Amino acid sequence: MKPLLTLIILLSLSSCLIAQTNDFPKSWEGNWKGEINIFSANGKHLVPVSLVIHPIDSDRWSWTLHYEAPNQTPRKYELVKEKETWKIDEKNGIVLPQQFIGGRMVSSFSVGGNLLICYYWLEEDALHMEIHVVAKAPSSKSISETEEVFEVSNHLIGAFQKAILYRK
Repeated sequence: MKPLLTLIILLSLSSCLIAQTNDFPKSWEGNWKGEINIFSANGKHLVPVSLVIHPIDSDRWSWTLHYEAPNQTPRKYELVKEKETWKIDEKNGIVLPQQFIGGRMVSSFSVGGNLLICYYWLEEDALHMEIHVVAKAPSSKSISETEEVFEVSNHLIGAFQKAILYRK
């Protein structure tokens, strides 16, 4: 188990290095529309969604995400370049650092007992978006029955969201 744990740690540390394409975020600019599939224990919901990305200046872009469902208003964020890193500024004191891993813009943050892991990536003419919602508190724990004793915590997946957006 130690070699596996060491590999996971090394991969996590190496993912902190920012690897981005030269055309980001220019190639992502535009008005994107599609539908987001929201999967949970309550079933599947399909909701229209849009994402608008436009330059504000050389280091900032508007990043407006709108789930087009009842009682949902557009979330007017900014994508901000800071030296060699990126962040989403929610314009309310909340700032979410972004990483580029495997050609994807990735972030993770927790809200209300849940950990959200968000992925955005451009593939051909489509902008993909996935969000995984995981309970922070373990639902159960197991202990190995081998010489090397270690504990494994299990966390329930609360929801999974997936969208493919196209320029309009």
